Amino acid sequence: MPNRPWDNIGAPTAAEQRLDDLLGQGRAWGRRPEGPVVPLDVHADMFDPDREIRGEYLTRKLVESPDEQGWRAFWRRGGQQPVVRIEDAVITGRLDLRAAELPYLLEFVRCRFDMRPDLRQATLAGLVLWNCRFPGLNGRNLRTSHDTVLRNCTSVGGIVDLADAQLGGSLLLNDSELRNPGGRAIYADRLEIAGAMLGLRLKVSGEVRIPGVKIGGNLNFSGGALRNRGRTALNANGIQIGGSLRGDVDPISGGPFSVAGLLYLPSAHIEGDLRLRDAVLEPGVSPPKRGESQHDDPISTLLLDRGEVRGDVQLDQGFRSGGTIRLVSSKIGGDLRMAGAQIDLSWSRSPSASVEKPMRALHLDGTEILGNLEAANTVLHGQMRMVDVNVHGSFQLTRARLIGPRTDTLQANRIQVGSNFDCREADISGTLQLQGADIGANVDLRSAQLLKPAWHRHRSAYKSSLDLRAANIGRDLVCAEGIRPFRAEGEVQLRRAVIGRAANFWGCVLGDGSSTNAFNAFGLVAQELTLLPAEPPQGRVVLRQAQCELLADNAKTWDAVGGVDVEDFTYYNLSRPIEPTDAARVRERLAWLRTTSGRYQPGPYDQLATVFRNSGNEEHAVTVLIEKQRRRYQALAGASPLLLRPPVRLWSLLQRSTVAYGYRPLRALLWLLAFAAGGSAWFSAHELQPINEEDHPVWNPFLYTVDQLVPIINLGHDVMWRADGHSQWITVVLIAVGWVLATTVAAGITRALRREER
Repeated sequence: MPNRPWDNIGAPTAAEQRLDDLLGQGRAWGRRPEGPVVPLDVHADMFDPDREIRGEYLTRKLVESPDEQGWRAFWRRGGQQPVVRIEDAVITGRLDLRAAELPYLLEFVRCRFDMRPDLRQATLAGLVLWNCRFPGLNGRNLRTSHDTVLRNCTSVGGIVDLADAQLGGSLLLNDSELRNPGGRAIYADRLEIAGAMLGLRLKVSGEVRIPGVKIGGNLNFSGGALRNRGRTALNANGIQIGGSLRGDVDPISGGPFSVAGLLYLPSAHIEGDLRLRDAVLEPGVSPPKRGESQHDDPISTLLLDRGEVRGDVQLDQGFRSGGTIRLVSSKIGGDLRMAGAQIDLSWSRSPSASVEKPMRALHLDGTEILGNLEAANTVLHGQMRMVDVNVHGSFQLTRARLIGPRTDTLQANRIQVGSNFDCREADISGTLQLQGADIGANVDLRSAQLLKPAWHRHRSAYKSSLDLRAANIGRDLVCAEGIRPFRAEGEVQLRRAVIGRAANFWGCVLGDGSSTNAFNAFGLVAQELTLLPAEPPQGRVVLRQAQCELLADNAKTWDAVGGVDVEDFTYYNLSRPIEPTDAARVRERLAWLRTTSGRYQPGPYDQLATVFRNSGNEEHAVTVLIEKQRRRYQALAGASPLLLRPPVRLWSLLQRSTVAYGYRPLRALLWLLAFAAGGSAWFSAHELQPINEEDHPVWNPFLYTVDQLVPIINLGHDVMWRADGHSQWITVVLIAVGWVLATTVAAGITRALRREER
C-alpha cells in the first residue's frame, strides 16, 4: 500500500486525541459535555493550544474509513445526511481533501485555517463554513450534492477558487468578507450551481470572476459591497442566471449594494430581472485620455452588451452611478426602469473638453426593450445615447434633467417608440437629437426647457435644440405651455417630419438669436399646425413647402426676427375663420404677409386667396389678389433701372385706382360711364365740324364720346367729325381709356367665368 501524506505525522497531540474522543462519541469538536460552548475568536492573534489540530491529522480522520477508526459521524437530525461538525478549532497545516469522496457534510463553525484548504476534485455531500477565517479556498472541480455555505467568513490574501465546480444546492456567501486587493477574490469560471448564489451583505476587496457561470436560481448581492477600484469588480461574461440578478437594498441591514469598479456582464442571459435599485456604482478610475476610441466607454460602471434580460432592468429609485451604464445591442423583455436615478460623469472631463467629445451617461445603441423605458425624474450629467433603439412601449422622461451643455445630450436617431415619448417639464441642457425617429403616438414636451444647444465644431454654428428631421409621429407633437412655457434657445427642427394629427406650439418661446432659424418646418406634413408663440421668435420661421389642413397663428409669429418664409406653404383652413364682413382681419393678415422674408413671394397670396375662396369669401380673395399685384409691381419697380421705376409705379397706381388690376371689372364700367359723361359735357360745349358737310350729319356729343370710348362698337360718329385743338387731345384720351378699360372689363369677366367653372 503506497504511503499517504498523513502516514508519518506521528502520535496525536492532546487536542487531536480529544477530537478522536469527541468524534467517537458523536459530538463536535469544541463542545464539552460538562460545560457550554466556548467560542473561538478567529481573528485573534493568540490561541489556546488546546484549540489547535493539524490539518494532516484532520485529513486522515476525514478520509480514512470511519469504521476503521471506531468513530461515528455527528448526526444533526435523524433521516438526513450525516454531518461531521468541527467547532472552535485552529487548523494548522493544510487540510488536503483533494479528490476525496466523502459521503457526509463537512461543517466548520468558528474555525481558523492557517493554510488554504484544498478541496480540488473532491466529492462531498455538502460544505458549510460558518464564522471561519482562511487564506482562500481551493475548490476547483469540487462536487457537492447539497448547499455550499461560506457564511460570515473571512478570506484574507487568497482566492476562493471554485472554477469548474458543480454545486448541487445553492452557494451562500452571506455576511462574508473576501479580501485580496488588486487580485482575484473569487475565481469561479464555468461554475455550475443548481440553486441560487447568495451574497447578501457580502464584502469583497478584489475581483469577483465568474464568467460562464450557470446558476439555476438568483444571483443576489443585496446589501453587499464589491471593491476593485479602477478594475473589474464583477466579471460575469456570458453568465446564465435562471432567476434574477439582484443588487438592491438589503432587507435586514437596510444598506444598499455598492460597487467600486466595473460590473462586466456582456452576453449575460438572465431569465428574471436585473435589479439594482438604490445601488451605488463608482468607477474610481482616471479620466480617459485623448485619442481613445469614441466607440468605447472607458469609465463604465455597468456593461451588458449583447445581453438578454427576460424581465425588467431596474436602475431606479436611489440608483447612483459615477460612470457609464452601457447596454449595447441587448434585449430587455420587460421595462427599463430608471425613475429617480442619477448618473454623473461631470467629474471626468472639463465642460470645454466635453463639447469636443461628450462622455456617455447611458449607452443603449441597438437595444430592444419590449416594455417601457421609464426615466422620469432622472438626472444625467452626460450624454444619453440611444441610436437605433426599439422601445415597444412608452419612453418617459417627465421632469428629467439631462445636463450636457453644448453637446447632444440625447442622441436617439432612428429610435422607435411604440407609444408615447413624454418629456414634460424636463430641463434639457444640450440638444435632443431625434432624427428619423418613429413614434407611435405622441411626442409631449409640454413645459420643457431646452437650453444651451450643441455646438457643431465643423460648421462653427449651434445645432438645433430639438431635432426631429424626417421623424414620423403617429399622433401629436406638443411643445406648448403648461406650468411654464416651452422654451427652446436653439432651432426647433422639423424638416420633412410627418405628424399624424397636430403640431402644437401654443405659448412657446423660440430662439435666443444665436441661430439663423428659430423654427424650421420645411416640408412638414401635419393635420393641424398651431404656432402661437408667447413672444416673437428670435430667428427666422421657415414654413416653406409645409402642409397642413388647419392653421392657427398670431401676430407674434409673423413678427419673428428674420421674417417668415411661407413659399409653397399649403394650408386649407384657418382655426379661427374670418367672417365675410370682417375686413379688418383680412387687412391684418395682409400686413403679416408683407413682413414675410423681405422679398415678394406670390405663393402666400395665392394660398390665402384660395383659403378664402374655398370658404366662400370671394370678396376677401379678391382683396388678397389685389394686394398681390400691388406687391408685384413694387418688386418690378425695385428691380428696374432707375429711370424706369417712376413709370412702373405710375402704371401700378393707375391699374389699382381704376380697375384694381382687373379684379374689379365693375369699377371699369364706372370709369367708362364717368369718361362718357365728361366727354359728352366737353363736346356739348365744343361742337366739332363735320368732315363732309354735304352728308348733313347730325351732331350728338354723347354718341361721339361713346364711339371713341368703346373700340369694339362703331356707331359711325368717329369718322364724321373733325377734332381740332383741345378736342383732338380729348378724343385721343377717350380712345386710350376706352381700349384700356374695355380690355380690363373683358379680362375680368373671363376670370370670373373661369372661377365659376372651377
